[in-house]
Amino acid sequence: MKAVRTLSLVMLLGAGLLSADSLHSLFQAVPTEAPLQWWMSRSTGFVAYIAMWLSMMLGLMISSRGLDGALNRKSVLEAHQQWTLAAVLATLFHVAVIVSDPYVDMTWTSAVVPGASAYLPGPVALGALGMWGMVLIAVSSWFRRQISYGLWRAIHTFALGAFILGLLHGFVAGTDSGEQAAQLTYAGTAALLMGGIVFRAVYTPGKGKAARQPRPPAAAVEPS
Repeated sequence: MKAVRTLSLVMLLGAGLLSADSLHSLFQAVPTEAPLQWWMSRSTGFVAYIAMWLSMMLGLMISSRGLDGALNRKSVLEAHQQWTLAAVLATLFHVAVIVSDPYVDMTWTSAVVPGASAYLPGPVALGALGMWGMVLIAVSSWFRRQISYGLWRAIHTFALGAFILGLLHGFVAGTDSGEQAAQLTYAGTAALLMGGIVFRAVYTPGKGKAARQPRPPAAAVEPS
């Protein structure tokens, strides 16, 4: 079973890289005046962002004691892992499209190494850091049974940071961030995620029950 899961992960990542390379060749043949690359860049960026957000929300559902008995945790965990992997693959496509765009002076190295890009160095660095955070989280989730709980827990503490980096990257680097639809998407997803974090932190079934129970009456003392 472990070998099958490992092989599946390698095949999925390999397919993503192969598709990204094919996409690079495809866009090289597209006339530069066509807006296809711009649309693909923005759409894959939003797909990666939404997939990352769904992964975060599902992760909160798994760890929230307030949802005990309300969901099938095994199914939610599987969906959480798949959406995390989807976010990584969509990010690879996103990078491939940008690297293929002749209007953007971007190489694979400058796209994936934080601080190596001459084009929008700050926003691109945010995206690269968020991408590597997602990759680390995806690998740790896939090999959850092969690593210690402490290590898995430590790695997953970076999940919120990776999401925030992706959000900032999309908002700062996105050429359509001024559009109302994009702003509503970023604001809505961020608000829902923060609501989920607050719910997980505050609401715990049975919390405070002992404090709300009335004190037992003091034992009567009989006069001697």
